[in-house]
Amino acid sequence: MTAAFNARNNPHTRDDLPPIQIVRCESARREPGMMLFNVRGDAKIGERQSYRGWLIGIDQGGEPVCIHKSDTPVQGVRRLPNGNLLVTIVDGLVLEQTLAGETVRQWYATGRYRDRTPPKGGIPVEAETFHHGVNLGPDGNMLLLSVEVREYDNWPGSVIDPNAPRERAKVVGDIVMEVRPDGTKSNEWRILDLLDPYRITYGSRANYWAVRGYPGTMDWCHANGTAYDARDDSVLVSLRTQDCIIKFDRKTGALRWILGAPGNWRPPWSDKLLKADASVAWQFHQHDCSIMPAGTILCFDNGNHRAQPFALRMSPTESYSRAVEFAVDEANGTVRQVWSYGDAPSARLYAGFQGGAARLPKTGNTFISYGGICSIDGRPASGPDRFEPGEVEARDKLDICARLIEVTPSREVVFDLQIGGGPDDPKALSVFRSEFVPP
Repeated sequence: MTAAFNARNNPHTRDDLPPIQIVRCESARREPGMMLFNVRGDAKIGERQSYRGWLIGIDQGGEPVCIHKSDTPVQGVRRLPNGNLLVTIVDGLVLEQTLAGETVRQWYATGRYRDRTPPKGGIPVEAETFHHGVNLGPDGNMLLLSVEVREYDNWPGSVIDPNAPRERAKVVGDIVMEVRPDGTKSNEWRILDLLDPYRITYGSRANYWAVRGYPGTMDWCHANGTAYDARDDSVLVSLRTQDCIIKFDRKTGALRWILGAPGNWRPPWSDKLLKADASVAWQFHQHDCSIMPAGTILCFDNGNHRAQPFALRMSPTESYSRAVEFAVDEANGTVRQVWSYGDAPSARLYAGFQGGAARLPKTGNTFISYGGICSIDGRPASGPDRFEPGEVEARDKLDICARLIEVTPSREVVFDLQIGGGPDDPKALSVFRSEFVPP
């Protein structure tokens, strides 16, 4: 049992947890160790205080414990080589914490603290904000995500009508930053300089950033995860509303390839597209790209729409999410699919937002976070800030829950946990991704 599950080392108890139901737990077939995950949303537990963020651990036997809770949403979590955790707090804050929940250091984005007092002892980082997860780069540095806004003339006026008038648009582009422990930046890469700023997918005009303090903006690319590949000193980035994962050179910033469906790309970016064989079913609106020991790439394919403008979109009722693994042959510019879970009709769940997939080292099992499973009156829905036609009027009826599932290499389910989703549970609880901690 790890330190996080020792009550003497942790001030929180099971009473601090949001609603959790263990549906299945075959301990002997599960990965030894612990899975960490965030839960975010609005939840009042009985008569106790309402919280918006938790960091929770689940051990091999399915025993949960709360490591951190706050009235601010918790986003990503990563384990450091020293055993501590990097925890992303929504609103431009990253904490280094022990497994017992003690904060060791914290970094804040200066743009989010222009008009308020920064956290005491916090390390400033010159950035508009931090968002989504944090990852580990070389030399003890962090990979963080921030944003910028640029204006473009003649930008697409619709993702559903090819004849809609063009317009001047405020486009949000993500910035990938490599940040030293002292808060200074050693590298910075701007996605608007890497990809075509006029390329759109379903979701590129979403109001994700508009409701987060950037009015009138377009959610053009929506970076939600990074990975550092030490083998060739490169960086991978998952871009949700470009329906792709990209790889670029860390030293030069040069784009190496684009992994995603080929629709709506024009030269010179189309020259960077990986060519797929018949095994590949493309990912859409994906999360949590990671590099496996053999060099393959694992991600959580949310599966929103499964089409690109202006083709017919898949409805939420038909949609499904999955974990998928790709093998890239860089020399030949090709990609093939080597593993997936969630495609089969009997295994289908649809998480329209958030989510993750982690390969576990001893068993080879895959831990899959169906982060935001949404429904309206029992019918599948795409999620907050991205409603389908006819759903906007029903936004107050939106239910959100999460499922965490561990499967073997042969796709047998050995663990299944549900967060929220009961008739008396809070209506908005989601999980961004999960992180493994060895025993």
